[in-house]
Amino acid sequence: MKKSDGEIHGKTASWGIMQSEWLRKCGRLLLLLLYRFVIGWAFFQLLTMIVAGIFLLGVLLFHPIIFVQTIVITEKLNHASLDLWHILKLCLWHYGIIAGFIFMAECTVSKSIRQVQRLSKKFGAQDFSSRP
Repeated sequence: MKKSDGEIHGKTASWGIMQSEWLRKCGRLLLLLLYRFVIGWAFFQLLTMIVAGIFLLGVLLFHPIIFVQTIVITEKLNHASLDLWHILKLCLWHYGIIAGFIFMAECTVSKSIRQVQRLSKKFGAQDFSSRP
């Protein structure tokens, strides 16, 4: 009994599609965009934590009475901690995601502009509006 190519090589019918150059390029592009998004998101997280730490240090140095009064009163402590948690959650997650997308878009556009400039220097400026 003669075996088919798929049986000989142990490959399914979709193997050719999975190995196509187009799919690999799309996968690389998506991984690159995800990488840039994560960098932007992490940078924003770090920046937010630094700013929050500086604000807390400023309150502790210049207005320690406010901080101590908030801790002494349990009701205010619960209210202040909930407010702080909501602010941090909003800053870290919602604004962090927005910052990640902005960083990803900015990196992609700037790299595209640099590549266009490099190609225009290499091949010279061409007028594509006069195409037939």
